[in-house]
Amino acid sequence: MSRTRAEGVIRSIIREIAQSCSSRGQALSETLIAFTVKAVVLDPRNRFNADRTLTKQDVQKLIQLCVDRLMDQTSPTLNTIKMQVYFDMNYTSRREFLEVQQKVLRSHLPSLSREITDSRAKTREDLKNLYGKIVSYVIQRCNLGSATDINTVRETTAALQSIFPQAQLATFMSLLKQDKEQQLSELSLIVSGIRLFNKDSRKGGEGIQNLPAVLNETLVYTEKMPFYERSD
Repeated sequence: MSRTRAEGVIRSIIREIAQSCSSRGQALSETLIAFTVKAVVLDPRNRFNADRTLTKQDVQKLIQLCVDRLMDQTSPTLNTIKMQVYFDMNYTSRREFLEVQQKVLRSHLPSLSREITDSRAKTREDLKNLYGKIVSYVIQRCNLGSATDINTVRETTAALQSIFPQAQLATFMSLLKQDKEQQLSELSLIVSGIRLFNKDSRKGGEGIQNLPAVLNETLVYTEKMPFYERSD
């Protein structure tokens, strides 16, 4: 079956499911129906072969299974699909943006690491710049804030100085490249731990997202969805 014909069959199935549900008093979005169709087809218990063209009997079976599932408003499975639809429609662009941002940051880290480990800083100004690069590396390595935010930089610098003062740069520079990379990794983890502890103690944590609050906010929005119903 050609791709164009397959898409036509899928649209036809979605329309028929929508009409059947509508006749029973349920007006559902095509997006929700499409997600349900996919879930039903991929469920091994329904014995659909995704690599084989659907027969007329398969299509009727698929439509009936989807209608039954969509009409069962107390089904945990249906609520899960609804939440997935809501998430994809509202957060996919944000998720993709963050993924791209992470790739950019990760691609920048190796070059920044090389600048640090290959440095031959001697003057006071050179050493100050090298220390600043280490601070920037620590921030970007664990993604706890922005390396361009002055408050994040200050807080990270203070945490780093508590375990690795600038006076230790000479010792750091005398290490082998592999040992420098290892120390950078260890410093990143320790400083991140300090900053997370400070955030939990409400004494810092500038630029660090409050993940519990973000999750709670998402839950509140989810519960306000027009198609969300509690089954308890």
